[in-house]
Amino acid sequence: MTKGRLTREELGWLLTQEAQGAADRLRSGLQVIRTQAPPAPTTGADDASGEMDRSLDALDDVMRMLSNLNQRAVGGAPRRGRIDLAALVYEVAPSARVSIEPGSGTEVHGDENDFRRMIQVLIGHAGGAGSSVTIRREGDEVKLGVLMGPDSSPSADTERAWLARMATRYGGRHELDGSIDLLVLPADGVSERTEREALKRELDEARKQGEAYARELAAMLDRDDAVGQSSLPPPPGPAESMRFDAMARLAAGVAGELQGALGPLSKDLGALRAGEVTDQDLETVRRRVAHALEFVGQLASLGELRADELVEPVDVGAAAKDAASGLHAAAGRAGVDVAVDVPSAPCRVLAAPRAVAALCRQLLAAAVAATPRGGKVSIAVQADVAAVRVVLDDGGPPVPASARRAFLRLEASAGTYGRPGGPVLFACAELASSQGAVLELGDAPQGGLRVTVVFANA
Repeated sequence: MTKGRLTREELGWLLTQEAQGAADRLRSGLQVIRTQAPPAPTTGADDASGEMDRSLDALDDVMRMLSNLNQRAVGGAPRRGRIDLAALVYEVAPSARVSIEPGSGTEVHGDENDFRRMIQVLIGHAGGAGSSVTIRREGDEVKLGVLMGPDSSPSADTERAWLARMATRYGGRHELDGSIDLLVLPADGVSERTEREALKRELDEARKQGEAYARELAAMLDRDDAVGQSSLPPPPGPAESMRFDAMARLAAGVAGELQGALGPLSKDLGALRAGEVTDQDLETVRRRVAHALEFVGQLASLGELRADELVEPVDVGAAAKDAASGLHAAAGRAGVDVAVDVPSAPCRVLAAPRAVAALCRQLLAAAVAATPRGGKVSIAVQADVAAVRVVLDDGGPPVPASARRAFLRLEASAGTYGRPGGPVLFACAELASSQGAVLELGDAPQGGLRVTVVFANA
């Protein structure tokens, strides 16, 4: 049996993971400090904060390079799939004293080479090939334990840290139970069953939220605002007709967006019930459910606004920076870079604070959703004597000038132009109008869509 000492590649991988974890904790701590600290009186703190962000970004790039360099090269194609840990223990250490308890099986799912190295390192902690090994199945977990021998290696703590990292990578854990060195891994089939159950719960939740919004829209359309009217109400005037037309277009836009996200899921659910599901199928279902939940969340945040909110001077630049900060994590997951260009001096307008914050946040979220992975989104605030402008450029498909009015008013489906979030843009245009602003569409310099909101200067 090969001695269970870590190779240089494995040590490099472990150090890379530890450094990446430290960098993530540092970035999270910096974000907490920013949210809790009072506003900086000078621009020097902003420069220092920007320098720290650039340093952390450079550190992330280095970590990614190290991860790529430290990927272990294996001769031939590795066997990945169902692996019997008990059989692998007999193969790795044929002279070991193995104790197997009756149960449902000791199979796990993953890369055979990874499990082989984990067993070698674990048995090395017990004193070598003639050690006593216990393997058993408990519920949804397979537990492999050895009786620890004397720590003859100065790198024993490092090897245990590597075991813990590798176990976490496969959804398990590494424990020290008294004198027992224990490796716990999820049994084969458990992760797929857990994912299927989680997806079913998410689908049920998305369906319930969609039904709730449909009921609310129907109630808004059926609500009778008149009190004490006669049995024959007068015909609706122009204002009522316009309001009904706007609500009908919004209802159609919401229905189209939810149908596009949830419609194909019936076929995916059939595959889940039949048990014929691949990782790609799970990722497709997860992506569709996430899109539907994100869209419902956007509508919910807009629905929390109140028309009677008091107006006051609002710094639009601060609202734009807060929106970019709040969407930093979501943009990172989508692989979209967000650039912010805000003047150092406040750009104040007379409006409702929550409405301005929601407008910047929803427009930026729509721009990120429309931009493909690797693209760029920019949000800028421009001020002059007459007006304050919020300008958002995305990297998504453009909208022809002749179709922009129909696109913004939901008279044409957003899917026609390959763009998501048509109802959100419609709601943002109405929200901007309620604050005395104007929302305009144009061409972004990089070929995407430019959305401009023009506020009258306070």
